[in-house]
Amino acid sequence: MILPIDRRGRSVLSWDHGRAADMARWGLAARYCDPAKAERAVVRAGGVSARVYRSWEDFGAGCALGRCLHFDEEEFGPWYTEVLDIHKTLTTDPESPWLTVPWQ
Repeated sequence: MILPIDRRGRSVLSWDHGRAADMARWGLAARYCDPAKAERAVVRAGGVSARVYRSWEDFGAGCALGRCLHFDEEEFGPWYTEVLDIHKTLTTDPESPWLTVPWQ
């Protein structure tokens, strides 16, 4: 499980925030915007996430649920098990940015 049984996710907005950052990166790569505009979009998505979530773990749980709702037809199938492995690594690997980069 991504979250302990006694906790629940706050929102699935992190899925959308992550996609917004991806769109900025893809827009930059496709030359639809300049680096400064792409950076502003990514920073804005991060700022919104920081107001909605309390930690990297909360952000990741929302993103995982959003991903499952988007791809797994509201089931916990292969998209969930794949993201579960990623989430476990990000919350336990001492080199993980979730453990080395402060949330705020």
